[in-house]
Amino acid sequence: MESFPQPETTYRFHVSYGETDAMRVAYYGEFFHWFERARSQFIRERGMSYSEVEARGLMLPVRNATCRYLRPARYDEPVGVRCGIRDWGRASITFVYEVYGPPDSSTLLARGETEHACVTPEGKPVRVPDWLKAMFGT
Repeated sequence: MESFPQPETTYRFHVSYGETDAMRVAYYGEFFHWFERARSQFIRERGMSYSEVEARGLMLPVRNATCRYLRPARYDEPVGVRCGIRDWGRASITFVYEVYGPPDSSTLLARGETEHACVTPEGKPVRVPDWLKAMFGT
């Protein structure tokens, strides 16, 4: 990525044993859980939990998710997941992620993105609300 979108957050943790395979390498599907945790932290740092977003009548289901794996994440290694918003559609939001790890915690391990539809609890698409854009600083 040329430059990472602002604002951003970084979710930090150590790879747990349960997130790894027999070779002690993080299972590829875990990266999507890490994206979700980083996204939840991003929302929380802006003053609202995802539960509160839902309580306001807005659901953000994933429409598309991708991850490009560059290097393995291994058991007990420190990892950081950067998260920011790359695009706003009329009724969607695209979050981007960069996963960093050892040896110096600045090695890029993976890049990904998730596109989320804005829908009512009944699943009807709605425009991105102004309050959400304001909360995310756009």
